[in-house]
Amino acid sequence: MTATVPRTGTWGESSTRDLLAPLELPFVTSVRVTHSDEAIETALRLGGTVVLKAVSDEVVHKTDAGLVELKLSTSDEVRAAYERLDQKISALGLADAGIVVQEMAPEGTDLFVGWNRDATFGPILIVGLGGVTVELFRDVARHPAPVTAEQAATMLDSLVSSRLLQGFRGAPEVDTAQFCGIVARVSRLAVEAPEIAELDLNPVRILPDGRCLVLDASAVVLPVQDSTTPAAPGPDLTTLFRPRSIAVVGASRAPDRPGGKVIRALRRNGFRGPLYPVNPAGGEIDGLPVVRGIDELVNTPELVCIALPASASIAAVRECVARGVRAVMVFASGFGEVGAEGAALDAELRDAVEGSETLLCGPNTIGIVSAHHKMAATFSQAIDRFPDTPSGVCLVAQSGAVAGSLVSREISDGYSIGDWVTVGNQTDLDVADYISYLAGLDTTRSIAVFLEGVSDGAAFRRALHTARDAGIPVTVFKTGVTAAGQRAVASHSGALAGSQDAYRAVLEEAGAIQVEEMSQLLEVASTLADYPTPRGRRAAVITTSGGAGSATADLLTLNDLDTAEFTDGTAQALAGLLPKFASVANPLDITAEGAFTPGLFTEVIDVVAVDPHVDAVCIVLTSITGNDAVRVANEIAAARSRSDVPILVTWLVARPLAEAGMTTLASSGIRVFIEPARMAAALRHLTKGTSRV
Repeated sequence: MTATVPRTGTWGESSTRDLLAPLELPFVTSVRVTHSDEAIETALRLGGTVVLKAVSDEVVHKTDAGLVELKLSTSDEVRAAYERLDQKISALGLADAGIVVQEMAPEGTDLFVGWNRDATFGPILIVGLGGVTVELFRDVARHPAPVTAEQAATMLDSLVSSRLLQGFRGAPEVDTAQFCGIVARVSRLAVEAPEIAELDLNPVRILPDGRCLVLDASAVVLPVQDSTTPAAPGPDLTTLFRPRSIAVVGASRAPDRPGGKVIRALRRNGFRGPLYPVNPAGGEIDGLPVVRGIDELVNTPELVCIALPASASIAAVRECVARGVRAVMVFASGFGEVGAEGAALDAELRDAVEGSETLLCGPNTIGIVSAHHKMAATFSQAIDRFPDTPSGVCLVAQSGAVAGSLVSREISDGYSIGDWVTVGNQTDLDVADYISYLAGLDTTRSIAVFLEGVSDGAAFRRALHTARDAGIPVTVFKTGVTAAGQRAVASHSGALAGSQDAYRAVLEEAGAIQVEEMSQLLEVASTLADYPTPRGRRAAVITTSGGAGSATADLLTLNDLDTAEFTDGTAQALAGLLPKFASVANPLDITAEGAFTPGLFTEVIDVVAVDPHVDAVCIVLTSITGNDAVRVANEIAAARSRSDVPILVTWLVARPLAEAGMTTLASSGIRVFIEPARMAAALRHLTKGTSRV
């Protein structure tokens, strides 16, 4: 289609109709006229009521400029409308304007379809209510193009206003089948015509019999920038995450220097392979003989960690490439993140590995850690020693400081981590490469991503799809979500565009989960890794506080979850266990007396968890501390070992007062939340894709 596009810029209704002619869309009949008598003749030929419009590529929003005349039914009305429009064209100085006569469309339901071409991810399709309401209420659904008619229907169902299409308050249901077919056709054009940056069909009117009429259209056409690269399989990162031997260039005797921290972290956490400190001074570091240079190594290490300043790191990388080292890690900052001078160094570093088989992590990374491989190739202070049991959770982060902080909190709370990497400046490998590799490991059960942005949207989408197809859930915290610097646009699609919207659409389409709080990232990823998917969305609440129970029930509802209704058998069994004054309804308050009765928690959970109406159990503990905390934790853990439904726990008391109990739960694979809202949110993500029973 590119060859037929004569110019760039904003295209009005008439030009956009011509642009879209190959799609054979059901545009309302429109006839261009050059004088009032021709307008009257055309109106009589069309019959009934007509509309007159002044069309111009200089004015996209015709109604705002007073360039639309509606409901014209007599020759006098048509003549007067034509003359008014002709005068406005002159007053506005619209050199390209013309006047068209159109049929007055019958009443119906107005929808909108369009796209905006995101700089990272390409065309993002947008559907929603039509007319001015699309900008007023911004009730729209987004999806990367192309989409099928079935996906378009799902997009409509996701709208807050979808009830208006489903027969709200006795109104007939709107037949959206033809509209969804139009959306599918338009979405294919979004992929096939990269010169069309934005498109609006607004409104598309759905008539009572399901037929559609496109009443208006506009587009933005820009020069095509060919930035596509052939899709290639992700690189094998085994030598980064599972190296059999490691050298540390810039190894230091000073324990506070990065080169000293890396050596000690590898030693302390039990790296099993040969470890070679490299330093021109020679001698010994942490009991290991020091090699004076890479060229003096007898055996070529699979991974080299480079703890040198930026400029010196480039020379070291070149040595590694010449030696045939399979993977290098550059810790130094001072590259592309610090301006033009650093960008020049970044280019040198990229040139050093380009065309070779050497993988590069960084620069400006704090390293890679694999608890599965007993490898802590990092100078981060986030870990002292690995937990006894590695987790199936992996972390890919574009911030080393944030990653270290989140991991340290996870470990201190009694949980673990499997593999984690901070990607640094991504001079060679990027986020997509790491996601694709980790999704293919048999030790991976969930991937968490701290994401600032991606440069190759197509590769990122492929990586997300790789994880989805492997059954590995991906949880993302996205920073940098504002639309600062967004280009001013004339179309509805452009006004509705934003980097966050595009990322959200891409993540949702790939089945990834986006969390809104940084501290939720590993919390949710861990829940997805460690818990089975519930049968449905019905939860039982067991608590030691009536107030906490009712609050949790509210939070479940706010998270689109259901509060389960116990069967009569469950209620009778509970009545036999709890104090006489206790209610046996859900949420279930076992009361203070029950909370301090040994063995009661296990018995109650055993009864509730087998109720056929219960898909998950949410426990909210309050002021249970000391020895009682350990007892209750053991009782919950015992019940969980027999249950096939997820059991999640919120413990509201200050952690130091119940530290041993919380640690007991963590070691049993039970997630402990500090707030019921976060527990409810995690359960919502866990139930993603499950239906109500």
